[in-house]
Amino acid sequence: MDITPEQYDHWYHTPRGQWISQQEFDLLLKLLNPTTGARLLDVGCGTGHFTRRFHEAGLAVTGLDPDPAMLAYAREHSEDIEYIEGTAEQLPFDDKQFDYSSAITSLCFVDNPVTALQELWRVSKHGVILGLLNRHSLLHRQKAGRGAYAGARWDSRADVINWLNRAGIRAVHYQMKSAIVLPDGGLFARLVEKGLPGSLPWGGFLAIALDKTPANA
Repeated sequence: MDITPEQYDHWYHTPRGQWISQQEFDLLLKLLNPTTGARLLDVGCGTGHFTRRFHEAGLAVTGLDPDPAMLAYAREHSEDIEYIEGTAEQLPFDDKQFDYSSAITSLCFVDNPVTALQELWRVSKHGVILGLLNRHSLLHRQKAGRGAYAGARWDSRADVINWLNRAGIRAVHYQMKSAIVLPDGGLFARLVEKGLPGSLPWGGFLAIALDKTPANA
């Protein structure tokens, strides 16, 4: 079933969607730890939800997506953000044109994540932040193949390490944490999530920060 941009973005305004996206964004921003004004490319930005969040956090953001309808919605609901049509596997930008790049639950719809990761690495000066659907999670058991998750690939820490090796990205410093261990978003889930360390590997949202140091740039 196709989901319109309006339907997709509406989920972020439901109580469950608001809570989940807040947990995800807080984790991403903590791992990325960017300086104010840093340039960030948000790859697979969709309706621009996280693109707008990064912009509100003080970053100079550019969004990229292959879907014209999603981009039209993003442009209509954003100010001072440039949106460009394109694919993760062939980014239309120069080497190190951005300080950071992000791909938030978008690589799961990319056929060749290794090529996409190479491109994200290429256009980034300081680092890359990924948000993945975690195969080792309760969310996977509940949602894989259904609704907005239809056709999505679910990945793991081992997959990311494999991608890095195949992409030729060596000796990179990375941090991995997860969130949304109990994905129903109810009061109990929210209370439990507050007391859980991000180091647990079972959250439905897997966040990976890749640090592009001079040694491996």
